[in-house]
Amino acid sequence: MDLFMLDPPWPQTKGGRRSARPKQGRALDYATLDWRDLWDLLDKEIFPLAAVNHAVFLWTIDKFLLQTHAEIFAREYKLHARIIWNKTNGVAPAFTLRFSHEYLLWFYKPTLIPIAKEQRGKFTTVITEKARQHSRKPDAAYAMVEALYPSLRKLDVFSREKRHGWEQYGDQTDVF
Repeated sequence: MDLFMLDPPWPQTKGGRRSARPKQGRALDYATLDWRDLWDLLDKEIFPLAAVNHAVFLWTIDKFLLQTHAEIFAREYKLHARIIWNKTNGVAPAFTLRFSHEYLLWFYKPTLIPIAKEQRGKFTTVITEKARQHSRKPDAAYAMVEALYPSLRKLDVFSREKRHGWEQYGDQTDVF
């Protein structure tokens, strides 16, 4: 596989109860993995599928950013870019700042695969697209990756939505 889009089921829960959704529980709509099990699964089932030269686009949040960097760097990946998804909304933990972004980290190994020449400089490191359902990623991120790498073999890992031109891995591949 030449390219992976990873949206890990990070070990977390939803925030506290809110007056707007008093019956909402804290469990997510999918099974999560503890930290060690997640990386063990990637090492045993996903990364062995990689072509010698490949790219990894990995979604994470502030809570896991530094740990994610440590884990992926330990596997000898190099960081090309931190792309920020501005969701235009978000939660305000402890009633402080509103967390309205996620990171899409672009890694490669061992060398950066050249992008399509006609796409050079056309995208920025900020994607602005309103969030939809919990864990549903922005269509703009997939459109960007497809434009940058139109001919690469792509695997959407922990995928919850079928997409043309992408293979899927996960147990909820047609939720959206």
